[in-house]
Amino acid sequence: MTRTIADALEERLRSLGVQRVYGQPLANLQQVPVSNPDLAVLLADADGRLGHHDGSGRLGAALLDGPILHLSSSPGGLAPLQRVSSAVELLDALVDPPGMLLPGTLALHLDLDLNEVIPEGLAPTRQVERVPVLTLDPSLAALNMLVLVGPGVIRANALDGVRDFARSAGCGIVTSWGAKGVERWDSPFHFGTFGLQQRDAECTGIDQAEILILSGIDPAETPPHLLDGFVTQEVPPGQLHALTTAWPPSRSLPQRPGAYEQLRSVITPLYESEVVPLTPPRAALHMAGLLPEGGTVVADPGAAGFWLARSFPTSFPGNICIPASFTPGFAAAAALVCSLEARPYFAVSDQIGGIDGLDDVTAELLELAEILNQPVSLQLWGPEGTLSNSAAHIEVLQGQLASEHVRIDEVPVNLDAIEDIERVAGELIAWPIESLS
Repeated sequence: MTRTIADALEERLRSLGVQRVYGQPLANLQQVPVSNPDLAVLLADADGRLGHHDGSGRLGAALLDGPILHLSSSPGGLAPLQRVSSAVELLDALVDPPGMLLPGTLALHLDLDLNEVIPEGLAPTRQVERVPVLTLDPSLAALNMLVLVGPGVIRANALDGVRDFARSAGCGIVTSWGAKGVERWDSPFHFGTFGLQQRDAECTGIDQAEILILSGIDPAETPPHLLDGFVTQEVPPGQLHALTTAWPPSRSLPQRPGAYEQLRSVITPLYESEVVPLTPPRAALHMAGLLPEGGTVVADPGAAGFWLARSFPTSFPGNICIPASFTPGFAAAAALVCSLEARPYFAVSDQIGGIDGLDDVTAELLELAEILNQPVSLQLWGPEGTLSNSAAHIEVLQGQLASEHVRIDEVPVNLDAIEDIERVAGELIAWPIESLS
């Protein structure tokens, strides 16, 4: 049986988690026809960033005129166009592409004939670089240690490793917002979310750590300058389990800092409030309670995205997905991807212009959803909308889960009540301010 370059490409893409291609058709992959190349790219970005149902990493794919193959897990991600003119060059480019663990993007100009027959056994000449395994000396056990993890830990499916390390070292787990769910919100090892506000280092205890272990960090979520002045050691997600193999198990639970408890004392009453407009944590609590197993909450960066990143009570990895950079239309694109693969979801954006003032990208994605006959639902949080009481939001959410059509709901949520939380944790630093205005 003859094997073509297209066959080899399809096989490799499937091994990278690609389940469908947006834009033009490619081999036997499921095609989602999208005429606008910008939308095809955004959908591929969202597809890859969502990952599999368990949060593990995959790439999204778009095929554009050229032909150009866009592979990504980074909404809004850019990459220099790399020309490949032979089957071996193509396979080499896909040996260890960016985006599988940390969000990233690869763009390939396919300057070759995909129907060309290739020899049996043709393989790439490159190999994945091996990284030496790091272990920590037992003498370090007396130091105050924390581990800060990013989305790469979830995408690498390395949850057992980070949890085992935290328990053997008796240290807390701090996450970026892209790694929420690594530890349950009510676990004594959960030390909160870092990178959203100016004083997150105090609220998570990072400022008191003598050694800070880093793993799976996305520099777009956690810029290096936020960690200046701390003693850090970066460890690949797959090696976390080996760090303390020579240590005796810790018999004590880590102690959270006082600032963590102060932050919790501000947010807890907001979960319990039944006022309308809703408090953002209360709205987040409703979604967490109704989200079916394997589901996810997707949101655009902004006021709503900030509150979800700060207060969504995660129980499982991959429960929430908010990109590290402002990319118009992400929530709608991610919702459409979820609909295509029958994944339960809630999608949230800000009421910047209301239903009649949606940004052009979101509006075009909703039109595409109608063309594809996909039931995409979107919540717009802000001052507009009507709820008879707090529980009425639950009815809205139930309606969105059951919807068979494109649906947009304006939900009255008080996004401006941030004075108390800023008093404890400082000003928002997560996204450039101009993107949120």
